[in-house]
Amino acid sequence: MKGILGVAFRQPAISRASQTLSPIASSSVQALNRISSCGHRRTSKARSFSTTASSSGEPSSIKLKYFSAWFCPFAHRATLALEHHQIPYQWEEALGWEKRAPSGDEEFSASERQDWWYHWKSPGLLAANPQGMVPTLLDETTGRAVTESLVCIEFIDELAASRTRTGQHGASSGVGMSAPPLLPSCPFERARARLAADAVNKSVTSAYYSVLMRIDAEERRQAFEKLLNGLRSFVRGSRGDFWGGDTLGYVDCVLLPYAYRLYAIEHYRGADFAVPTSGEDGLWERYHAWFARATALEYVAGTLPEKQRYLRHVAKYAEGRARSKVGNAVRRGAAAHEYDDAIDGDKH
Repeated sequence: MKGILGVAFRQPAISRASQTLSPIASSSVQALNRISSCGHRRTSKARSFSTTASSSGEPSSIKLKYFSAWFCPFAHRATLALEHHQIPYQWEEALGWEKRAPSGDEEFSASERQDWWYHWKSPGLLAANPQGMVPTLLDETTGRAVTESLVCIEFIDELAASRTRTGQHGASSGVGMSAPPLLPSCPFERARARLAADAVNKSVTSAYYSVLMRIDAEERRQAFEKLLNGLRSFVRGSRGDFWGGDTLGYVDCVLLPYAYRLYAIEHYRGADFAVPTSGEDGLWERYHAWFARATALEYVAGTLPEKQRYLRHVAKYAEGRARSKVGNAVRRGAAAHEYDDAIDGDKH
């Protein structure tokens, strides 16, 4: 099977702010804003493409290895950007789950659990990003890595722009035709987009996990209303078929992986947690029309995880047994995007 890059997949395709490259073992990874981190399971063959070397010593070619996880909506953001720009990359499925018995050191009713699910992380991911979070983009030519989902989107967008400026696109390069930028060129509009993306993280992203994982019914209800308010703000800020205009952009890439997964909330928490289909002077009709347009894009559709498979995955969160950084943060009362490596990391 081939994807939009004409690259063979080894597995079936299924349907986190600084923009600097950081050294592999650099402590700068920890200094990045914890806006997000952690897709589909696709593995594509690597192809390097040329860029013009700069006075700052940037490499003349970049060979991207993409550490990701098919189930992770944070990583899904970077996948959308890569596919939008048709950037060649080699996918490594770098995050998974394994069952372990409770250690007894957990702070939240471990004695009531028969087992817990912990993340396993590939050696390659841990070498590139010691925090072990996806998405992580590694330039195998220089050994430098980019982490955090929002940072990755901006990095990919700038990489594509560099390719376009130097003529490294089109059929002869094997990289694909240039696509519209994800971030607008106007500094004011770029700032507006970044603020909107941050708002998505603070509303939709964090509320998604709270609805799934909080035990108290009122906390769930409040979290769901926060999520809906985030969707309302997204729609009201939109300026066209997509958030920024006529084509898929930065803010769309930030929201879409979560918008797609909202069916999981309804599945595990009931019909009262379904996104409205209509009302509020057409606001919800506009939201669903945006969602339909976005998911109908061929390169987007190819990144969407199969729904039943994702439901089986996210059951770990709905049942309170997921020992991930995001899961640990939400259980102790923090927002998902505010997890702390020292507090919420896997110590067992």
